[in-house]
Amino acid sequence: MPGQVFYEASRKLILKGADGVVFVADSQEERLDANFETQENLHEHLKEHNLNFDTIPYVLQLNKRDLPNVLPVDVLTKHLQKKGEPVLEGVAITGQGVFETLKEVAKLVLAELKKSG
Repeated sequence: MPGQVFYEASRKLILKGADGVVFVADSQEERLDANFETQENLHEHLKEHNLNFDTIPYVLQLNKRDLPNVLPVDVLTKHLQKKGEPVLEGVAITGQGVFETLKEVAKLVLAELKKSG
């Protein structure tokens, strides 16, 4: 799901009927507050679609790891990880970490589907 605030309407629509969520965080230090705001929006949009953040399969991807002004992974994880979800690194423009992130959320979705029968 796109992180920037101006994608809020798209995020709302994308979440309709979602089986899992990948939160793509911007690793740049100056974008930390925007990540917080987007996470808050995510919680609101999930509620609007009667989806529970506590139970929906969820993965955190730390994007833009190739840039020079990124926060360390442990700092971002401390601030952005919400429920012990997997945290993966990525560079979307080169595809680095994209498949691994998709694979991780797919595993979580399949595990949730098996639990619910």
